Amino acid sequence: MDSIKDILNQLKQDNEQEVDEKQPSLIDTKQLATNPNKLFGNKHKYVSTEYQVYGLRLAGKLGDKERATMYIKWAKEKPRAILEIAYSFAIDYPNAKDRSRIFMWKVKELENERKEGKIQEDTK
Repeated sequence: MDSIKDILNQLKQDNEQEVDEKQPSLIDTKQLATNPNKLFGNKHKYVSTEYQVYGLRLAGKLGDKERATMYIKWAKEKPRAILEIAYSFAIDYPNAKDRSRIFMWKVKELENERKEGKIQEDTK
């Protein structure tokens, strides 16, 4: 006769096998345990500042990882409020084929509005 502990361990293993068969996992944790760079790749392993993380997050959410360096540069140089407004506009835009283009257009438009607003304030 098996002990209760053995029975519970066997049930746990059976459940894990059923879950593995039903749904594939997003991240292979076995590879992650041996080499953490396998998950993210070697391209962005030197991310150390907040603006780099923000730029990479923007690139990922907009689906434009090819221009990740541009988003990092914008996160460093441009006001965060402009980027946040443009991001929310691009995400909420209905039937968008390329959200990154909408984001870039909105950033440009917001910067132009900001410049025009400053010029008008200086003349008063």
